[in-house]
Amino acid sequence: MALQYRLLENGNGIQFDENGRPLVFDDEKEDEKEFGLDAIHLFTKIPALQAEAKTYREEKDAYKSKLDAFDGLSPEEVQKKLNSFIGIDPEKAKKALATVSNLDQLDKERNIEVEKLKAGVAEAYEAQMKDLTAAYTTKIQEREQEVERKDGAIRKLLIRGAFDRSGFLKDHTVIPAEMAYNTFGANFSIEEKNGNLQVYAVRSNGDKILSMSKPGDPASPEEAIEVLINEYQYKDDILKTNQGGSGAGGNVGSDATKRQQLQALAVMSPSERLKALRR
Repeated sequence: MALQYRLLENGNGIQFDENGRPLVFDDEKEDEKEFGLDAIHLFTKIPALQAEAKTYREEKDAYKSKLDAFDGLSPEEVQKKLNSFIGIDPEKAKKALATVSNLDQLDKERNIEVEKLKAGVAEAYEAQMKDLTAAYTTKIQEREQEVERKDGAIRKLLIRGAFDRSGFLKDHTVIPAEMAYNTFGANFSIEEKNGNLQVYAVRSNGDKILSMSKPGDPASPEEAIEVLINEYQYKDDILKTNQGGSGAGGNVGSDATKRQQLQALAVMSPSERLKALRR
């Protein structure tokens, strides 16, 4: 269709009908019947026609997508597939699909809540573990301090007490027990043997001081104190003399002789020491 305006006879204008509308005709038709063109009506009609065409196009696409489900199927297969939907209420089917969709959403929400709950439990557990660890650490520290206090009391009783009670220190040295303990106390330790606490001492080289009277056993604190002092490099400055206190002549007499014998035994090997004691 190709509309043309009906011109005036002189060709200098357009003819109008009695309603003031321009006259047009279809130049592709032989009768060239003319009519008045209502431009306003045509302008408003076009969008409506476009919307109607869009609706038809969308419906066509919807029907096409539904028909695609049967693409490639024979008529018998199509009929069989259609028969499977017999008795199904479309509204109920929609409600069922909506319910399934809601269940999926509910599952997602529940999963989110579960994850939040797990995170909360984990956070509470970690906080509780931190509190328990802190409390346990405090208890351990208190117990260690208590053990240290008890060890200090035991050491004071068994080792410092041995220096305080030492007859050798009182009778044969010029230093008080406290000074002797400060000098030689570090050589003494305590060990547990057969359920009993036992004091032993070591020389400056780390060797355990053994008893002269009981070969193989650790020396008693009194005996160990005497050995340590006799091996002390400044022993001449702290040992008493029995020559009127003048400090001359060195250590003599029976006590000095006994100390010299003990000192000689101390440097012997265990077998040599045993033989010397049997003489």
